[in-house]
Amino acid sequence: MERDCTGGHRAVTRRNALKCVAAAPVLLGLGGFAPVLGDGSARAWADTALAEAINVPGLQPRIISREQWGADESMRHGTPLYDSGIKAGIVHHTATDNDYSPADAAGIVRSIYAYHTRTLGWEDIAYNALVDRYGQIFEGRYGGVTRSVEGSHTGGFNRNTWAVSMIGNFDAAAPTPPQLQAVGLLLGWRLAMDGIDPKGTVRLTSAGGPYTRIHAGLTPTLPSIFAHRDVGDTACPGSIGYGCLDQIRDIAARFNKPASAADLAAAMRGGAIYARWQAMGGMNSALGAPTSPETPGFGSSRYVTFDRGAMYWSPTTGAAPVTGAIYDAWATLGFERGALGLPTSGEIQEPQWIGQNFQHGTLNLDRQTGTITRVMEGVAQVLPPLSASGPPVQLERFSPARNRV
Repeated sequence: MERDCTGGHRAVTRRNALKCVAAAPVLLGLGGFAPVLGDGSARAWADTALAEAINVPGLQPRIISREQWGADESMRHGTPLYDSGIKAGIVHHTATDNDYSPADAAGIVRSIYAYHTRTLGWEDIAYNALVDRYGQIFEGRYGGVTRSVEGSHTGGFNRNTWAVSMIGNFDAAAPTPPQLQAVGLLLGWRLAMDGIDPKGTVRLTSAGGPYTRIHAGLTPTLPSIFAHRDVGDTACPGSIGYGCLDQIRDIAARFNKPASAADLAAAMRGGAIYARWQAMGGMNSALGAPTSPETPGFGSSRYVTFDRGAMYWSPTTGAAPVTGAIYDAWATLGFERGALGLPTSGEIQEPQWIGQNFQHGTLNLDRQTGTITRVMEGVAQVLPPLSASGPPVQLERFSPARNRV
């Protein structure tokens, strides 16, 4: 007898099938991992991430990027394959050990990545995301978590689906509450981007092949969130994990709506960016309403985008807004990754100029001509006019779609 998702007991029926084609040997001790930005506690990251996101539907959860968990991009080959959209989420488990610490999780992800690429010869890690028992979410396959990257997780049904794998073996034990919460939150957010109801159904066309029991061309009706075992000859995500799917769908449904400006503002509360925005007038400020959650930027920086600009913060610069033409010019120079670095002041109003200070120089807008001059180390350079296509958007936070040549 084993404990199911609700804490009761039931008999476990074993299937004479593959556990999960994407399972991997676990090599712990590959280096500690603490993805927090300040205090070095991986468990604190997991607790804080869930606490911040749990009551804010529509917000992107905190996701540990490939760079943060230590993906060796030289192991990846080929270029991302993008589908036309996401129609369903698929739940897996890694069929690996359940006894690991928060700091072990990045090493587990690295070992799965190595197994998929070096042992199985796949182009990349199979899943779009992985979630550990502490609720930490790891970016999986390269190409951007907000894009419809096709994985290699569910034979016959990789197209137009997005896979989350729970780290552990859930034939042997139940997923933890933080793990289920994070999986539901993640799938609710991701499916909402494509207008998919987590408690609905979808018809998907099988591509066939050796890893599915559904012949090519057949179009079964499946739940919008289903399990690997629903279409493959596998026990994945484990007997107990499979019994948790309704709970995952319920959680996903609660987080399956776009975040309002009020939701985003509530999520910012308590931080330095929120305090500066409020001091400027909040919703009535020059920035206007928030349009993104507070998000990690380059290095130790964080930022929030607004209707009419953005606010950036770092431990050394504090919180500073960027708006208007100066914001657009700074964007063309690479945002905080560019030579100017982060803003260290707001706009400085002069009779002829509007200036703004940055870590390594200034930008100055001529009120009469509209030209912007960058000054660094005493050298002034007039910047070219903005492209007709407008300024670039902020650099994508997770595996930007830049492919190795």
